[in-house]
Amino acid sequence: MVIAIHTAAFRDFGTLGNNITDNGKYGVQIFFVISGFTIARTYRNATGFGSYFGRRMMRIAPLYIVVIAFAFYLLASGYNQPIYWMTLYNSEADAYNLLMHVSFMSGWDARVANSILGVEWSIPIEVFWYAVLPLVLPIASDQRRRFAIFLGLLVLAGMTKVAEHLILPKHAAHFMPLSYGAYFYLGAVAETLRDTFAKQPATFRRRVWYGSILLFAVTLCVDTGLNAAFFALATAGLIVARPGTHEVRGVLGRKPFLFLGSISYSLYLMHILVIRELGKSTALQDSNTLVFFGTALILTILVSMFTYLTIERPTNRLGARLFGLRKGHISA
Repeated sequence: MVIAIHTAAFRDFGTLGNNITDNGKYGVQIFFVISGFTIARTYRNATGFGSYFGRRMMRIAPLYIVVIAFAFYLLASGYNQPIYWMTLYNSEADAYNLLMHVSFMSGWDARVANSILGVEWSIPIEVFWYAVLPLVLPIASDQRRRFAIFLGLLVLAGMTKVAEHLILPKHAAHFMPLSYGAYFYLGAVAETLRDTFAKQPATFRRRVWYGSILLFAVTLCVDTGLNAAFFALATAGLIVARPGTHEVRGVLGRKPFLFLGSISYSLYLMHILVIRELGKSTALQDSNTLVFFGTALILTILVSMFTYLTIERPTNRLGARLFGLRKGHISA
């Protein structure tokens, strides 16, 4: 979805194509829900907060720092031109910008939050909720507390938007971690409900499963003004309604999907650099948008295979050695 919107993938196919392309921007919110599930599951299976957080950081930090440093070099050397967000805030490829990125603090300063790569704004948000969400999970022992926490996170998101209008730069709330807590928490709640749903009748689980697929598909094709919320609910529904044991994996457990899942982080970080490079080709600029999307997707997969094998997988294994084995067997 994210690659689709950055390549204008389906804009040659009328209103429906435009809607599907535009809705690609909600791929990040969908991932925030999935990330909330992952945080809750890995924290529950960790031997302690230090073990959990160390492995999470070893999962996300090495590739991020390498890609940010490379993209920073391309900007500072003049090979790549400043991106939209850098020109909007008149920011520079300077030491402050780089330091804010590698310290995962860039989300608190809109001027640099998305100025080097163009998609990196979501990573400091991930790191923030890696640290904060586990502090909330133990107090969510019943439905009323869960609802109160969820409502509180929505209010907090609203307050960041108010602060943007009053004192913060334009679009500042979009880059702030506080704006997205409800998505992460929804994923975490879905994780707690997963075992409960597994005990429900198969007919009920199928209804929730197919209902979530339908909600996702319809939302992908229209613009309701509430698409982010609908995508989030559909994602949570898919999480809770399909437990996915080792015996029953379903279509999402097939090797091609597992492979894409393995390299998905590299896909997210690398695709924008691939797209920027392909955009320099006159032939591709003049081609059908679907051709450009397909070319970018294939090349990004190839590049991501390389970064996964050379950076992600080795550092993930190093994280396992440094921070110990988890109590459970679930991979994340």
